[in-house]
Amino acid sequence: TALWARKRGWGKVRASLMNAARQMETRAGPLGDILFVPEVFHAEDKAAIAARRASALAGLQAAGGGPRKMMLLVGEVKEFPEARSGRKVVIRHLPDFPLTLEDAAWRRLSKRYEVELELWEATENAHLVAIATFGISSAGVSFIDEIALMVVTENWIPFETIDELRLLSRLAGLRRKSVKGLRFNLGRDQPRVCVTLPEQRPAPVAMYIVPASAGEDYDRGLAEMIEARPEMTAWVWRTAEGEMPALP
Repeated sequence: TALWARKRGWGKVRASLMNAARQMETRAGPLGDILFVPEVFHAEDKAAIAARRASALAGLQAAGGGPRKMMLLVGEVKEFPEARSGRKVVIRHLPDFPLTLEDAAWRRLSKRYEVELELWEATENAHLVAIATFGISSAGVSFIDEIALMVVTENWIPFETIDELRLLSRLAGLRRKSVKGLRFNLGRDQPRVCVTLPEQRPAPVAMYIVPASAGEDYDRGLAEMIEARPEMTAWVWRTAEGEMPALP
């Protein structure tokens, strides 16, 4: 994570995403062929950017009665303004390309990602990243089919709680190599490695943050995780017991 400190531009994020997509295949073909990541917007280059976007999305607009075509969008959310029905999703660097989201889909989204939306609202420098399947109707209206959200630090590192954000900020300031652990399909009530310090000596470190709400099942699962990785030193912050312990 430290490698991303003070390199906060969307251009770097976009380049990393596009490079990764070029190396990945889907059943329909290369991921890069269906992935759209907006380029950095510059007002003085507005017409050229719009032309490149039109070229990238050529063929996406649905023909009357034809099969619905979709692409995958990854972008930073700027806002969710109200529309006549549902919401609009305004993506940063796409100021003239709002996407529509039906009211029922917005209700599901705001419930499913309540924590992420709350953290985004409460954290001044956080980014909210959206990944969505989208299309363009026969009338030329761009719409979102399915969407997921992820809140990230100013250095584009995912986080789930304010305590996790504090730890990531401390590590970024120390400029040491750290690897962020992701939850993937684990429930929020299950323990996971928050961060690893792979180059720490004499042994790598696995860092855990235990929420104040943790019960016996959580503690049991945490103990099993630590026992399963004897080659790593465990650093544990039990937030109910006070401030962050000293870093390794």
